[in-house]
Amino acid sequence: MAPTSLILMLEQCAPAIAPVTMAAIVQQESAGNPLALHDNTTGRGYRPASVAGAARIARELIAQGHSVDVGLAQLNSRNLSTLGLDVERALDPCENLRAAQTMLLDGWGRAGTLMGMLSAYNTGQVASTRGADYGAGVFAQAGVIVPSIPDGRMARWALASTSLPPVQPTITWAPQTSPLAPKSGDLHPRW
Repeated sequence: MAPTSLILMLEQCAPAIAPVTMAAIVQQESAGNPLALHDNTTGRGYRPASVAGAARIARELIAQGHSVDVGLAQLNSRNLSTLGLDVERALDPCENLRAAQTMLLDGWGRAGTLMGMLSAYNTGQVASTRGADYGAGVFAQAGVIVPSIPDGRMARWALASTSLPPVQPTITWAPQTSPLAPKSGDLHPRW
């Protein structure tokens, strides 16, 4: 898919999500391949050459009870009926993005934060380790590794031209007087 056509599609099909955010999600999920399929049950990815081929593979896997991610934004097969989609409609790039927008807006409403929204999109939960990892991956796709504190200033010590002095620990006790050493009476268990 040509970059300019994807940008136009993002703006037309998912206008409520910032194009940079949606493009990063699409890159993370399918690398821009509208026919991409991922079988979560086996971990196998598919890159069919046609919509008919993608639909056939997805329907077969779903019929076998597999959890399958479908299309540009990798909509999970277990969400398709809730989103009012069948496999063929989920493979339509605009329908796929529109449904992803619906899920993202739901996540935004529940989380109120971008990272929480991304976590909810990926896991269904607004706060989870896997969701946070997914969110960090989406941020990286947009070229943002760790967001800066808005209007933040660097701490003065970090800007100082002098180096910090080496730190040497001070030991105030010998091993025999360590608070971690067992007391002499504690060495023999009492039954």
